Amino acid sequence: MCCKKIKKFIQKNRLEIIAISSIVLIALLLRLFRISEFLTFLGDEGRDVRIVRNILQGDLAFIGPQTSIGNMYLGPLYYYIIAPALLLFNLSPVGPAVLMAFLGSLTVGLVWWVARTWFNPLSGVLAALFMALSPVAIIYSRSSWNPNPMPFFSLLAVFALYKTWQGKDSRWLILSAISFAFALQMHYLGLLLIPTLAVFWFLSFKKTKDSPVKKKQFLVANLKSLVIFLFLMSPLVLFDLKHQGMNYNAFKSFFTTRQTTINLNPTNSDRLVPVWNKITSDLVMGQTEENVTLISLSIFLLGIWAFTKEKEKAPATVLFVWLTFAVLGLSMYKQHVYAHYFGFFWPAIYILVGWIISKLFQGAYVNKLLGIFLLFWIVIININNSPLKQSPNNQLQRTEDVVDLIIKESAGEPFNFGLIAKQNYDESYRYFLENKDAKMIRGEDGISDQLFVVCENEECEPEGDPGWQIAIFGPADTEGEWQIDHIQIFKLVHAN
Repeated sequence: MCCKKIKKFIQKNRLEIIAISSIVLIALLLRLFRISEFLTFLGDEGRDVRIVRNILQGDLAFIGPQTSIGNMYLGPLYYYIIAPALLLFNLSPVGPAVLMAFLGSLTVGLVWWVARTWFNPLSGVLAALFMALSPVAIIYSRSSWNPNPMPFFSLLAVFALYKTWQGKDSRWLILSAISFAFALQMHYLGLLLIPTLAVFWFLSFKKTKDSPVKKKQFLVANLKSLVIFLFLMSPLVLFDLKHQGMNYNAFKSFFTTRQTTINLNPTNSDRLVPVWNKITSDLVMGQTEENVTLISLSIFLLGIWAFTKEKEKAPATVLFVWLTFAVLGLSMYKQHVYAHYFGFFWPAIYILVGWIISKLFQGAYVNKLLGIFLLFWIVIININNSPLKQSPNNQLQRTEDVVDLIIKESAGEPFNFGLIAKQNYDESYRYFLENKDAKMIRGEDGISDQLFVVCENEECEPEGDPGWQIAIFGPADTEGEWQIDHIQIFKLVHAN
């Protein structure tokens, strides 16, 4: 029955299916293009694949990555998402990156489906096109990093609750709860989804008050959703129980004592306009800032205009509530806002812009001209700023080349290892050293007769460097020096 419905849908919408299939294919190609050369592989990525490798070897993880701010830990679901890909690619970090490329392309397809369901087919095709070409979406879909799957799960959580609100099967609540748990374990900015989900949960509940049968079904679905959500989040609870409430205390401190980071009253914030400009620049304008205030204001005003012209207000209401809470939430954050912070709502931006242009196409001649201009301008500006035009960073290959050189120069003898870097730490190197069975000894486990120091800074003085893995080696003299690209490698031995 399901297959017949799909076949009938395809036959009825041939041009749309061809268009979205082409867009998803383009999205996938843009994300897979030379992915091993473009992917990011620094300390965070090395830490993640080390943990996932250990999971595959039977050492299960019950806690996820640590946040960069606040000393909080995420849940472990991200590790288990990328584990099959790492195994399939024979422990190569390229595997999880390829998985992110497929998931990012799948998100493009989901954006199309949600936008066409909410508004019309043209909205879906345009929204998918904008996300497929977006430099930010490409960058964060070709590397394996815990925030990267967030757009998919956030969109699924909101859409599933919308289906519940519209009187569909209450079991959509279960999908929303699962998706929200995954989104929350990708990044704690997923907490900003709570107000949106809460509003439409409450509206869904109100719609059941006149029907005892529907109310019972709704409550049963809520109970199942809660059980599943708590099960998925249980590793964090168990972690806190074992570690004297570390995460709870970190959250408490973050929201109560870190007044330089959080402003809990968004109405007093002076960051609403800068945050909206940043969103517009990163997600719509290909990370350019020329005339960003004018463009962001235009999108805001056109969005309100489109809302007044929309006959079916429910989808537009979801979209505006989602975006409103997102912007208000981010405006409470006093520090720099990075593009990956937008992961919990960036599908909403592409849907908004696609919907606006589709409404312009439905209007008068002048509106159609404006819609055509906006469409071509957004496509061109994103293509012109495509990250594929940049030179690949080659971080993965360079890291492995450095490790191979160290193994060769160590002559099969035990060695200590240290890294000097301003914005990196040694987990990426450790991953390859361990995979290649190098005789590396951590300084806290023992001191060998040789120390290899990798320097990623422009200038380095490894002798006497205060870094722990270097300082613990003791007084040393440089015996050898090599260079791979901009990376310097030093071999130190104990001073006479």
